[in-house]
Amino acid sequence: MASKTIQFLTLSQIQRLHARFIAPKAIPAQPDMLESALHSPMNLNHYTNEEDEFQLAANFAEKIMKNHAYQDGNKRTALLAADMFLKANGHYLQKVPPGNDAHNKDLANAHVAVVTKKWTVQQLGVYYRSIAAPLT
Repeated sequence: MASKTIQFLTLSQIQRLHARFIAPKAIPAQPDMLESALHSPMNLNHYTNEEDEFQLAANFAEKIMKNHAYQDGNKRTALLAADMFLKANGHYLQKVPPGNDAHNKDLANAHVAVVTKKWTVQQLGVYYRSIAAPLT
C-alpha cells in the first residue's frame, strides 16, 4: 500500500500566520526553535511512518507552543498553524476568521491543557480528530 502524501507547512507560512493574526511586526525571538517545531512533524512522519494528519498536527502545535519561538502568541500561533496544516491535508479545525465562540475557546483550552501537561500530544490529536470537519 502506498503511503499518502502529507502536505507540510513552510517557515514563511508560519511567520505569515503569526504576523497576520497575532503581531504584525513580530519576528521569532528564537528562530531556531521555530525551525525545530516546523521539522518535528516531518521527522515524525519520516522516522515513524506516522500518517495520521491529526497526530502530526498535534505534534506540530505542541512543538510550536513548547519551543516558545515568539515572545508572545505561541499558543495562538500553534492553533493557527495546526489548522492550516490540516486544511492543507483536507480538514479544518476553525471557522474563518477564527471566532470568539465556544468552539474556538475549547480549542484554546485544549492547547493550554497540553502546555500544562494535563493532556498529552496524543490526546490533542484525538481531540483534533473529534472536532475537525472535511473541507468541501
